[in-house]
Amino acid sequence: MGNAEIRSKVELEVFKEEEIHRLLLPGEVGAILELIVTDKDGKVTERRVMKSKSFVRQFLELLWIQAYPIRQYTAYPLRDINNNLVDMSATGRLFGTTGAIGDVNQGIVVGKGLTAPTINDYKMETLIAHDAGGHGADTMQYSAVTYGAPTSDSTTSHFTITRNFANATVAPIIVNEIGLQVQGLYSGTVYYFLTIRDVIAGGISVPNGQTLTVNYRILGVV
Repeated sequence: MGNAEIRSKVELEVFKEEEIHRLLLPGEVGAILELIVTDKDGKVTERRVMKSKSFVRQFLELLWIQAYPIRQYTAYPLRDINNNLVDMSATGRLFGTTGAIGDVNQGIVVGKGLTAPTINDYKMETLIAHDAGGHGADTMQYSAVTYGAPTSDSTTSHFTITRNFANATVAPIIVNEIGLQVQGLYSGTVYYFLTIRDVIAGGISVPNGQTLTVNYRILGVV
């Protein structure tokens, strides 16, 4: 089988306003998760839109550190993706998700874990590794993370985080969990934290030669 080439951009079906209001209530701040599978010609073969339900505790802890704000001399410990309690302060670079090609530490990540999310999740259950060659079993090619600029209309304000995952192996890959990992800088060291972990009912199949595009749309609705 030929390699599935990572595309920096695919033609995405836009969110319809009625979809947003069906998933988020007025006054709610949250995220919508969109999953799109495309073939080698860019044709959409599957698309799902759902509410992201699983912000985990590190999200609120990082937000609190930034809002308080916590200074470096009174740093607050929180758990990183390696299960280490690490100090963090508002002077660090918080919430960065600028994952480059192949970076599985920050940005949107995918996995095969099936366990339901809990508030104390600090890592993906079974992370799908990046394989630049695309031939390793149960690996995918991670593109760079891209962003849609903040925008608003009469009822919503939002921005979108996007990443593509190409399956260049010889078999379909079932993606069961989606996560959003962010970085924080403390005393010159970068740490990574899980902030969202969603488990997809039934998983989503990515056939060999096809690409999964994941959009996390962070928004507020009035």
